[in-house]
Amino acid sequence: MATVIYRCPVGAPGECPPSATRGYCQVHMFQQLERHDPAEDVPSADTPADTPADTPDDAAPVAASPAGARPAADPEAATRPARPARAAQPQQNRQQQQQQDRRPQPRPARPPVVRLALLVAGVLLPVHAEHRRGGGGLAIGRDEPDCAAVPGLAGLDQLSRHHARLRWIDGALYVEDLRSTNGTFVDGRRIEEPTRIGPGCRLRFALDLDVQVVEIDEFGAPR
Repeated sequence: MATVIYRCPVGAPGECPPSATRGYCQVHMFQQLERHDPAEDVPSADTPADTPADTPDDAAPVAASPAGARPAADPEAATRPARPARAAQPQQNRQQQQQQDRRPQPRPARPPVVRLALLVAGVLLPVHAEHRRGGGGLAIGRDEPDCAAVPGLAGLDQLSRHHARLRWIDGALYVEDLRSTNGTFVDGRRIEEPTRIGPGCRLRFALDLDVQVVEIDEFGAPR
């Protein structure tokens, strides 16, 4: 009984190696092999044995493969299933992604605005906001325009003409002594460098001016 083999139907004789199992040609990767009966290759009595039928004169002889030689192509390529092509992203999904990219992003919440003032002899002296010209703040002294609303301030001999200054640094309020004669105190301690202050702090300029730091609302009233 003859063994059934499978050959490539499009390859020239000797171009494509035969296979004992059904699969795909190793040379023509997408061409399926067809069944071939070796009995069909036996020459008939009318055909001379030394003259191959339908063989062109200039056909090159096919060299036999040595025993045990590994074919150049991958032997599993004929039976390996073709890898499916990656499906493109649906148009609808791309449109949804574009719409999400165009949505306005939430802005970070701004920190609450803190408004501070000095309570001096019953008078509120608001500390100017940081965004104002000169950096805001408040100047303390007998000749400072910021203190003109305080009654009797000009008669305080212990207070220097330009005694201290309140100024904002990175959103925080600091008090700085301007080389006054009698000093500036924060909660009873004399300061030598800018000191951070806030609502509830008690300040004393020289020996005769006690003030308190208070928080006010947008209308200038104490909270």
